[in-house]
Amino acid sequence: MPVVWLRPTLLLMMVVLTSKASLAEGFLEPGAKVTKAIGGCRFTEGPAVDAQGNLFFSDGPNDRIMKRAPDGTVSIFRQPCGATNGMEFDLEGRLVMCQSAGAKGKRRVARIDHDGAETPLAETFEGHRLNAPNDLTIDNQGRIYFTDIAAPMGDKPPELASGVYRIDAPGKFVRVIDDLARPNGIVITPDNKTLYVSDRGSQKLHRYKVAEDGSLTADGILYDFSPDRGVDGMTLDVDGNVVAAAGQNKTTGLFVVSPAGKLLQHTPLPEFATNVAFAGSDYRDLFMTATTSVYHIRTIKPGIPPVVKTAKQ
Repeated sequence: MPVVWLRPTLLLMMVVLTSKASLAEGFLEPGAKVTKAIGGCRFTEGPAVDAQGNLFFSDGPNDRIMKRAPDGTVSIFRQPCGATNGMEFDLEGRLVMCQSAGAKGKRRVARIDHDGAETPLAETFEGHRLNAPNDLTIDNQGRIYFTDIAAPMGDKPPELASGVYRIDAPGKFVRVIDDLARPNGIVITPDNKTLYVSDRGSQKLHRYKVAEDGSLTADGILYDFSPDRGVDGMTLDVDGNVVAAAGQNKTTGLFVVSPAGKLLQHTPLPEFATNVAFAGSDYRDLFMTATTSVYHIRTIKPGIPPVVKTAKQ
């Protein structure tokens, strides 16, 4: 990773963030400390939790998906995995993954079915392969929204511009956002009415209104992280707060932003923060992927449990 020099404005921002963090109340459990839950990886990303409480996360350079059981046991879930990055479980309890670019990357969004087979969901658009699918979110109808970042493939230019897409069924997907430079983290609210998308080109967190048919209308900027690094991965708590991994150098770590756009919490991590997910029996165990490790901290308000269809639904 290249060295990033802190500008004076960023140093000032760090001071402000520290002040706000010390005044923040109502998110972290009193006395809660950041602890390392898992180590020994090369670059962790894409945490996702199933209905049984298992935490899954990707370790890109090792081309594997790891699994942490509720008792803390860690094992390899899938290797190779097509350079998986962002992941989430769908309404049927199947793991959906963004398989990124690179020598081992499959450059697609795919699903691991219950029998272990992979079903491609999105691979080519208008005759061109996707660039580097990064992150995804699934609405309460099972539709999948994912981000795809334009990146050169060796000495070749990107085949497609950066975009955000919606998958309605395997192989059936449309581009819903085409004006963001580097769309990255993405999450939808449980009521299907609001979609948040991070643009790492501008370091702004965008908000969109979601119509019943899944189409989007731009609804302003929730939070501007510039000149710092914007949101990489994010999730939501039960109050609708955006719980995110963002920042760089001294600021990298946990950021919590309210639906009104107010910074509620900033907690630095020892390593470069990439993504977050709630787990635990009460969904107050917040796990944060960061470079070689996964960190843990307890919160007051829980995250939103996975939604899984039952046989009666």
